[in-house]
Amino acid sequence: MRVNVMVKSCTRSWQTSILWLTVFFSMAVISPLQTIFSGGDSFSHALLYAQTPNAPRKPAYPKIMGISVEGNTIADQQSIIAISGLEVGDDFSPSRTQDAVKTLWRRKQFAEVDIAVSRQTQLGVYVVIKVKEFPRLSGIDIRGNNDISYDKIIQAVGKARGDILSGYDLYLAERAIKALYEKDGKQFAKVEISLLNADSLNLKTMLITVKESVNFYVKSIEFNGNKDFTDGELASAFDDTKTKEWYQFWKSSKFDKKKFEKDKESLVNFFRKNGYIDGAVVKDSLQYDENTESLNIIIDVNEGKKFYIRNITFEGNLVFPSYYLLPRLGFQKGDVYNMDKFEKALRGNEDQTDISSLYMNNGYLASNFQPEEKRIASDSVDIIVRIFERNQFTIRRVEVEGNTRTKDKVVRRELFTRPGDFFNRAAIIRSVRGLGQLNYFNPEKLKPDVKPVDNNSVDVTYTVEERSADTFNASIGYAGVFGLTGSVGITLNNFAIGEPLRGGGGQVFNFNWEFGGINRALNTFSLGFTEPWLFDEPTTLGANLFDTRQRFGWDVRQTGITLNIGRRFRVPDDYFRGDWTLQYRRIETFSSFNEQIRPGVSQEVSLRQTISRISIDNAIFPTDGTRMSLITTLSGGALGIGNVDYIKTQLNFELFNPVLAIGENNRLVLLLNSQFGYVTGLRQDSTIPIFEYYYMGGNGLGGFALTPLRGYPDRSVGPWAGGQPAGGRVMIYQGAELRFALTLNPVPIYIISFAEAGNVWSNFTDVNPFDLKRSVGLGVRLLLNPIGLLGFDYGYGFDQDPTPGTQRGPSGWKFHFQFGR
Repeated sequence: MRVNVMVKSCTRSWQTSILWLTVFFSMAVISPLQTIFSGGDSFSHALLYAQTPNAPRKPAYPKIMGISVEGNTIADQQSIIAISGLEVGDDFSPSRTQDAVKTLWRRKQFAEVDIAVSRQTQLGVYVVIKVKEFPRLSGIDIRGNNDISYDKIIQAVGKARGDILSGYDLYLAERAIKALYEKDGKQFAKVEISLLNADSLNLKTMLITVKESVNFYVKSIEFNGNKDFTDGELASAFDDTKTKEWYQFWKSSKFDKKKFEKDKESLVNFFRKNGYIDGAVVKDSLQYDENTESLNIIIDVNEGKKFYIRNITFEGNLVFPSYYLLPRLGFQKGDVYNMDKFEKALRGNEDQTDISSLYMNNGYLASNFQPEEKRIASDSVDIIVRIFERNQFTIRRVEVEGNTRTKDKVVRRELFTRPGDFFNRAAIIRSVRGLGQLNYFNPEKLKPDVKPVDNNSVDVTYTVEERSADTFNASIGYAGVFGLTGSVGITLNNFAIGEPLRGGGGQVFNFNWEFGGINRALNTFSLGFTEPWLFDEPTTLGANLFDTRQRFGWDVRQTGITLNIGRRFRVPDDYFRGDWTLQYRRIETFSSFNEQIRPGVSQEVSLRQTISRISIDNAIFPTDGTRMSLITTLSGGALGIGNVDYIKTQLNFELFNPVLAIGENNRLVLLLNSQFGYVTGLRQDSTIPIFEYYYMGGNGLGGFALTPLRGYPDRSVGPWAGGQPAGGRVMIYQGAELRFALTLNPVPIYIISFAEAGNVWSNFTDVNPFDLKRSVGLGVRLLLNPIGLLGFDYGYGFDQDPTPGTQRGPSGWKFHFQFGR
């Protein structure tokens, strides 16, 4: 037994000796040779196996004998070694190496990381950590930015001096800057970021180059899937995304991504307006051409089927019966189901004839409407409108805030809302319109506030911002026949006779002196006072004294007084009013070229009636509503009252239609203006004052019944006698103006383009409504308190200047200046 043991032991000892010889040979011969041939740069490990009988083979790794760092310029060597987690004496294993590389990568400080063996010995290996650091920021240089400020771009980049700049950081900075330009409407702005050497410490200057003015233009718009509508019909639904032909210089085809998204919504609305309630945009694609900076738009649509209305029923309506509600929707059985029209007729339209307005004008402030569509067959719908009427609200309090000068009663008498009344949205809108007509307040700040107090009452607050309505009227102009004309005066539109220095009483006091010409004199003096609310009732009482002398081919002086009384009506509606003026006038004619003007002294007593309806929303820049009047003047000479007799009738009509709103205010407005006038005597031998004849042409200055017609000299349009304008008995004028408000507060400024036509005839039998003098032009208006309205017009007359002695051909361009009118 002992021998066997010894033999076994010797055998095991021999095996062990052979193993150690193999290890020694590997370490002393093979490993150095391996290092020589590999250059010492490859990652190599000698796996040693200490094999013993009946034991598993376990890997053994060389020990790390030393660690060094290469490639670092800013980061400290010891910090890099510490971050890697490698330490002298550790096993140099693949897992330890991988963990070290990952740890260094997570620092986001290095562009490259590599760990290799620099030297290998019998005792272990020497390791080198090779890194390439990301550059650090030295400064930021921005070029080409005009629309976005330097500070905003710096804030978007979000980097400071010394920060690390990786490729991903540059990508994020570029995206952030492009987002700024997209928000500013320049989604095609190009942004390029590059790094410039700053010094030897791996510091870089970030150079940001911006090209802001890059715009792509729509070359084509194509639709797929449309069967019932052509491509042109669908493209016409877009408001801003358009194509244009080479000759359409007035159109723009510039592409705007945000506007395109809205236009796709408009396209869906187009389907719904035409009964295709399932119509949808399936997808769209934009094909850009960088070279031509153009794009093609391809849109896939699904029209669906066209639907018609079969039945409309109401549920839950206890206040108003169904037969009263149904006509407000404006639909009949079999009509195309226009969803947009239906929604407006239900919840709110421009005319306030919708069902919601009906309820809100009767106190049902919290009423709600929920329509439900039930599809019948494949092309029809039944609509059930469920109405939740809820409580009827009353007005608890009506407050006015912000009136520092105007007295409360002056504001409140224009309001149509009273405590204790049922809530009425139409009355609030009417009140705001009335306050706007006063011209005492900034129209952009007239915002009523409705606050519910409980489930049955509300408080209504009108917040106003005072502005001066008083004007110092200093007007000056040049008339071709008068020469230099002008006026000096003052108009206090918010006067208080009891507190003349403070004002705020809503009364009107005016003084005016007009003058004109050096050789042809025009002198007019007037003094007037008006109380618009007599005894706090909508009754107007006023008086005016005047004295005028005019030398214009004739020499006439008129002196007199007028008394005026007026009243606002309740029927047909409260926009109507009537005014009656009793006038006494002494007319003294010294000389005249006109046979119709008789020398001597005439006495006139006349009564003028004015029936008017004014529903405009603002006195200076009306944007909505109408202004019309029928003026009839009767002089009593034929009745034995004075020796002047005539009847004069004039109809004026102005329609203001908003075209474009910016924010909450209408800025682009179309004005249509028509005037018709006729004056005649009451007997065969009538005496009609020269002031009552019609004259036309120029800017309207001159002190006569002068109708403006720009593009022609003052008073040139109409009959002539003795080389002087003689005036006519019949007048027709037609005009259109497109007005755009540049600003409304604090100085109202608006530009205009106009087209107008008119003429004056001696008698009714001479009238030819197709023989009108035509003109077009441009102008600008601004209100300068306390001076008044300042205007410049440049008009072109297409027809011949009627002034005797002028050459044949168009009247041409004429400049018109007005000041205070």
